[in-house]
Amino acid sequence: MCGIFGIVDFCGTAGSVMGKPGLSALLGDMGQALVHRGPDDGGVALFQAPWASVGIGMRRLSIIDVENGRQPMSNLDGSVTVVCNGEIYNYRELRHELIGKGHRFRTQSDTEVLIHLYEDQGWESVARLRGMFAFALWDAPKQVLILARDRLGIKPLFFQYDRRRLTFASEIRALLAAGDEAPEVMHPTLLRLLMLQYIPAPDTVFAGFQKLLPGTVLLVTQHGNETHQYWRPPVAVWNDGDHDEAETRQTVVDRLQDAVTSHLVSDVPVGAFLSGGLDSSAVVALMNRSGIPPFHTFSVGFDGPPRFNELSYARQVGDRFQTLHHELVIGPADVIACLPRIVTHLDEPLGDPAIVPTYLLAKFAAGLVKVVLTGEGADELFGGYARYKLDRLAAWYHWVPPSLRASLAQWLRSSPVNRRVAQGARALSHDSPSRRHLDWVGTFTHEELLEVAADQGAVVRERAELEHLFEGYFGPAQGKHSALADMLRVDLLTWLPDDLLAKVDRMTMAASLEARVPYLDHPLVETVVKIPAAMKIRSGLRKALLKGAVAHLVPPEILSRRKMGFEIPLAVWMRGPLREFVADQLLSEAPAGLFNQGAVDKLLDQHLRGVQDHSRQLWSVLMVKLWYQAVVQERARVAC
Repeated sequence: MCGIFGIVDFCGTAGSVMGKPGLSALLGDMGQALVHRGPDDGGVALFQAPWASVGIGMRRLSIIDVENGRQPMSNLDGSVTVVCNGEIYNYRELRHELIGKGHRFRTQSDTEVLIHLYEDQGWESVARLRGMFAFALWDAPKQVLILARDRLGIKPLFFQYDRRRLTFASEIRALLAAGDEAPEVMHPTLLRLLMLQYIPAPDTVFAGFQKLLPGTVLLVTQHGNETHQYWRPPVAVWNDGDHDEAETRQTVVDRLQDAVTSHLVSDVPVGAFLSGGLDSSAVVALMNRSGIPPFHTFSVGFDGPPRFNELSYARQVGDRFQTLHHELVIGPADVIACLPRIVTHLDEPLGDPAIVPTYLLAKFAAGLVKVVLTGEGADELFGGYARYKLDRLAAWYHWVPPSLRASLAQWLRSSPVNRRVAQGARALSHDSPSRRHLDWVGTFTHEELLEVAADQGAVVRERAELEHLFEGYFGPAQGKHSALADMLRVDLLTWLPDDLLAKVDRMTMAASLEARVPYLDHPLVETVVKIPAAMKIRSGLRKALLKGAVAHLVPPEILSRRKMGFEIPLAVWMRGPLREFVADQLLSEAPAGLFNQGAVDKLLDQHLRGVQDHSRQLWSVLMVKLWYQAVVQERARVAC
């Protein structure tokens, strides 16, 4: 695991003013911005092409072949050089294959395999890789820079391109470090953040900065850029009769065991985040089953209402598998203390409150291990969210007579019922699956955002843009459960990489800790995606297939307990110990013309009086304002 960065300077031709000295200085600034991702080592490599100066670099967190795996790494004659962030889990098998073809290796690192595999099969060889990665490879003879990102977007890669140069990095902060002037903050993407709690790829919060999409390769040559998509999740199978229940469960547990075992490859200690829920408990059970020595597990609890605390369940799993178990309890003061550092490491706002426990637990774990396995991806693969029942509810809803349907929806919106129920009622009223999706997952309802945003026209435009974006992910109905399969696919392609995986990467890397996600091992993903959705949610039971597959491995109490998620008791703390902090911050400056402050004050007042739970909306506004102060205003102050 590390941070990578680089520049292709189209003005830096041989003999130009820019050339290698100026490039080297910029690369130094970019590397310094990513030290937290790789505190163990760092390096850069410079190249001169007839049409550009090229530089690539990295910061290294040493995991495999600690002594000899330094980067940038080149082949024997120096014609191919690579920097890679991530892990290649099948590198040993590929290495054995390549040695059989006559390739000579100098190290035991997984990074060197990338070089020889490229020499053997070209850039298309990225499809042979099993792992999480973002890498940059310079081929001097062919005069091409290759940027690639793993299939599911586990590892990030950002880039900025104009006529003068292309810059790329694992985090936006490194792109900012190489910039001559502050880029424009894009208000439309901030509105998308308020709608979704994340900014969907390829956009970022800054004009001209983009995310390289998962499963994509970008080729940079003197003739321009070419983008190639080398992977998309397979289409789900609709026919239930093609899958035997017992056989399918066995296939799932076998694939998951293989994924967990492959993710244990390391030359440094490996542990696990253990929430006490099904997903992480199954990972810990399979780690134990792999036969490794006793390993560390880490759990987080909250100084608040017992219903938010999963420590007893995590402790039970730790005892069952005799792990070296550790617990961290955080309180409101911890939130206030860590938010400034969290916001600076996000680079762009993220409205997911789970960033707080993720960061604090990562800091805690980094004192004992360099690598942890986590449970991300299981909900999106196996149907773990309540919204996945929406397709069936929508089918029932449309059997209700239109007159009664309209009255029911109006009553739900105006009555003091749970806000999520009212939001779900609005979602059910749409025929369009993309509109249903946006209403169901939205942080703000459309009506709320029209009040909170200063520019109502922009809200309408961005809502239409998002509907169009998600329509591209939802396919035509092809069977009884097609809507559910589409919902799973949409989350796999959007919510997962742009929210959950972004959160885990940024927060663990802020603590110099590598997080691995075995549920997103692509052979497992390709297997599970093709299983009929009806087997994943059966008779209203979410994750029925996963529960059946691991029932013999985890304690029965874990199988039957209600899903909690990895969140702080936000609503309670905002009405109590965080009240003054939140109120003060919500009055602070934000991007000009973004918020209607009166509407924000109204939301806060309703929340504090207990009229409605607006904690998620207020948190998203809070994160935008804190980000604006810490990243935009601070950068402007330093530049003066």
